[in-house]
Amino acid sequence: MIKKHPARAQLTGLIAAAALLSPAALASTEALIDRLVVNGVLSAADARALKAPDASQDALIRLLVERGALTASDADDLLPKAPPQRYAGLQYDPVEPLTPREHLIRANRFRVESADGQHRFGIRGRFMADYGRGNFDSDIEATARESGPLPKHGTLVRRARLGALGVIYDNWEWQMELDFRDNEVRFANAYLAYLMPQGRLAVGHFKEPFSFESSASSRRITFLERAAPVDAYRPDRELGIMYETLLPRFYVGAGLFGGQGVIADRNVDEGYAVALRASFAPHLTDESFVHIGGSYNYRKNAVDRATDSLVPVRLRTRTGVRSLDLRLIGRDDLEGVDDFQRFAFETALGYGPFGFQGEYLRVKADLDRNALTRALGANATPNDSVTLDGYYVQASYFLTGETHNYRAFSGDFGAVQPNSIFGRDGGSGAWEIAARFATADSSENTRVGRGQELDHWTLGLNWYPNPEIVFKLNVMRLKNERDGESGRATIFAARAQYEF
Repeated sequence: MIKKHPARAQLTGLIAAAALLSPAALASTEALIDRLVVNGVLSAADARALKAPDASQDALIRLLVERGALTASDADDLLPKAPPQRYAGLQYDPVEPLTPREHLIRANRFRVESADGQHRFGIRGRFMADYGRGNFDSDIEATARESGPLPKHGTLVRRARLGALGVIYDNWEWQMELDFRDNEVRFANAYLAYLMPQGRLAVGHFKEPFSFESSASSRRITFLERAAPVDAYRPDRELGIMYETLLPRFYVGAGLFGGQGVIADRNVDEGYAVALRASFAPHLTDESFVHIGGSYNYRKNAVDRATDSLVPVRLRTRTGVRSLDLRLIGRDDLEGVDDFQRFAFETALGYGPFGFQGEYLRVKADLDRNALTRALGANATPNDSVTLDGYYVQASYFLTGETHNYRAFSGDFGAVQPNSIFGRDGGSGAWEIAARFATADSSENTRVGRGQELDHWTLGLNWYPNPEIVFKLNVMRLKNERDGESGRATIFAARAQYEF
């Protein structure tokens, strides 16, 4: 029983004063603890614990509430306040406050923030190492237009990214991320965004909003690579300006983009694109969701003034693992394209550990007859346009009971959160099985006889020992067709991936 203690108002004042002390004056805090021991509020054991190097002012306040020396209201006045979360519940990483508040530095996925939460800085990165082994029949060399024997196996650093991100004055978000790949250094995300009550306006280098799986981070896709039609027909990152909503149940992203990457070429008049993606969740609970969405993209092609020609358009995908670089769609670029449109229709659903998603994509390219004839002569298609399309469907199931981390506010998936951590208290991590069928039809090409078609089946097994690491194993069977010729292959591929 507490026999005596200072008046609560006096004690509250003493603690508030101690909270303002500099680190050099921590002896005053210890003197306050000693006084509370003398007054019978704290025990000697309490004092030893509170004077430990890792003890915090918060611990003292909470202990005094337990001892009855302070009220909960007093504690609320004295404890540091977490800054209000701008987009509560949306898992929007740049503006999520660190918790608990006494830890303003987080080692895991490094973040630092000011006490008032208005300024944040973080470092992040990802690394993906792939292995692939293929069994190709002889006909696939012809359908892929490869000369000579194909490689049996290969390894590759698929992605190695390092970046920084942050928030300034609580309303400016920024990010700078570099991709170290193929002996080159490339920009991934590099932008500045103004945060609004229900969205953000960004300018810089980032993805054009398009497609469910294209919009998802490479860290979050189920298989090693995106489905064949998504990989082939989606737009790339470009410099542009984009507005995105940040609302609980639906997503809208719209932007205007340039068309020649970040490298200046004095001979090229770059193109431009108008991009729009929208999605919503008509059903959303903690255990289940339904997602519906669509995308539209119009691109005006770039012109090379040095050769008075339209820049070739590349719409390409490979085998499903980049360490086996066999071009099964888009081996030959499209020539003489004046402009083209992309369409995507998407759906996904989840119920407990089960998940499903699918998309249909189409590209319609309008041709400039004069430019096409100059580029290809008699080999040019007689058509005024070409159409390419494809779709995929996939299903997955968590054997260990996890649910898919669906984020309706951005229309994609967040990180898998295992129910247990491997190596801790007998935990196994999360285990997921998955299957996908994808098809892409690029049989129409601007050069006669250069079209390709691809059917692609994939079985996958994923292990997430913790939220930062995943190991993937894919077994793939594919059929590639070109001008009546058909080739087949079986591929085994694996990936080790971590992020920080």
